[in-house]
Amino acid sequence: MDWQVIWSNFLHGLADFAGNVVLAAVIFFGGWFLARLAARLTKKAISKGKVDALAASFLGSLVKAVVLVVAGVSAVAQLGVNITSLVAALGAAGLTASFALQGSLSNLVSGIQIIFTKPFHMGDYLAFGTYEGTVKKIEILSTTLATFDNKEVVIPNSMITSDVVVNFTRSGTRRLDLSYGVSYQADLKRAKEILKELVESDSRIFPDPAPLIAVGELRDSSVTVVCKVWCKEEDYWSIYYRMQEAVKEAFDQAGISIPYPQLDVHMRQEK
Repeated sequence: MDWQVIWSNFLHGLADFAGNVVLAAVIFFGGWFLARLAARLTKKAISKGKVDALAASFLGSLVKAVVLVVAGVSAVAQLGVNITSLVAALGAAGLTASFALQGSLSNLVSGIQIIFTKPFHMGDYLAFGTYEGTVKKIEILSTTLATFDNKEVVIPNSMITSDVVVNFTRSGTRRLDLSYGVSYQADLKRAKEILKELVESDSRIFPDPAPLIAVGELRDSSVTVVCKVWCKEEDYWSIYYRMQEAVKEAFDQAGISIPYPQLDVHMRQEK
């Protein structure tokens, strides 16, 4: 046995394998770069037409996924793996793979459903479960919302199509529901007049539909006065915060107190 020949063959094989690994890595990372580039160009090209921005985002994500799959298969083939045998092996394990990919396939189908049914568009403000935010993008498996405090919420597409989604932007307007607790000794008529004056002084609040200002509830420690007004969706939060501060200042000036929760306890002395 010629150990020198064996060692030479080993080094030659190792060099070939290392070369294949490097080339496979180049193919994969090159494909990854091309996938991002293709997705960006696809979105840009589609956006120039009359295609909805949401569809452009989804198709760009789909193109990116296809290019990545092709790059991955090419990289595996470069390592000497028989693709036909690999596909056959995956076919033999198809049942297990189908269970593993069931969620992903469901998200993909749901993404296609969203694109065709168009329950919302890019930039719409949605409420979903405990989250609210603006639609930032939709990909093949998920939809991303940007919350009011600039957090990103990634929601699987299948959850969106199987649950209730509230779209605040579709009509362009939104109702702002405000409520304030005042003491039982307060002048309710004056409290409602103050709210009416503040509402009428803000040009962003619509006069039609007419604002609703009324006593909403009699609570244990206070009387709740409600104020329901309509405005543009983009003005919702600015009006909300402005009203909170203005009502507090106006109530203080008018001597209308906003009581703390309190409980009256009556002690009975045993004879």
